[in-house]
Amino acid sequence: MSELSNTGRKTTFFYNAERFSIRSGWRILIFLLISGLCIGIFSLLAKGIIEYFPFLKVNAFFMFIVYAGLSLSTFVMLKFVDERPFNSVGLTFKAPGGKDLLLGTGLGFGMMTIIFAAEYSAGWVVIEYRNLSTAEILGIAGNSFLLYVIVGYGEELLFRGYILQALAEGTNKITAVIIFSVIFGFMHSGNPNVTIFAIVNIILAGVWLSIAYFKTQALWLPIGLHFGWNFTQGFIYSFPVSGTTSFNEQIGTAIVSGPEWLTGGNFGPEGGAMATIVILGGSFFLWYGAFIKANAGLWNVNDWIAERRRGIESSIQTQEHSL
Repeated sequence: MSELSNTGRKTTFFYNAERFSIRSGWRILIFLLISGLCIGIFSLLAKGIIEYFPFLKVNAFFMFIVYAGLSLSTFVMLKFVDERPFNSVGLTFKAPGGKDLLLGTGLGFGMMTIIFAAEYSAGWVVIEYRNLSTAEILGIAGNSFLLYVIVGYGEELLFRGYILQALAEGTNKITAVIIFSVIFGFMHSGNPNVTIFAIVNIILAGVWLSIAYFKTQALWLPIGLHFGWNFTQGFIYSFPVSGTTSFNEQIGTAIVSGPEWLTGGNFGPEGGAMATIVILGGSFFLWYGAFIKANAGLWNVNDWIAERRRGIESSIQTQEHSL
């Protein structure tokens, strides 16, 4: 019998007494049920709002509502099922997350700029800008910024947030990263002009973003990387973003003429070998970068377990002394 059975809890098919929580598989199932309910309700709410306010019929608004539902389900799961603080998912304002956010944005910008510069130097890409007024450019810039902030936050909370972390606790980091990177890749399999090469690159991007999370134990760096990569790709250089293009987010069109296996063609840079090289390089940079590390004071599951164990042991000792 576990030494923690004195607390009235012991390891069972559903509960792991050593980790003070329901087993990871059950936690993931409960989270999927809660998030499905929350996202479903919020999606219906968004559709209702759009019917009365048609000008809100934009990708950014609908995604904001959906990811608000995901945020709420994460909060409910952590607060009432796991009995952990919300910042345990990797979103906290106590540690210098702004630094990681800016670093990620800069790295995402730099990595995409390397791809553009290489293709431009080889004569494989030119940008045909639209005839827009200054006000129109600023409006598109704002819409693009807002969309990619929401996508960066939402996709990282979805793919590097609660479920990945619960799976890593129940198995190990490598298994969790592989599974969720593959899911991340195949979630893009329905995008326009997708290829097998594109899916492989997005799987690699999932690994790259997961490294950013596990190195810092927070979501700010991967959110910054995700945003910086997408915003630079779509707005600044007018490439397709994972196969999609939209005049609401782009001020021009990137005309690509180089080899498709290198440039990605109509899918955008993520479909070509140039992106493979840059993503692998970015992953090694994150992995071996000594200055990229978890900030002091961040929530840590092992520290949390040790603290709870000390509290229980202290309570047991107090009860024994009082007898």
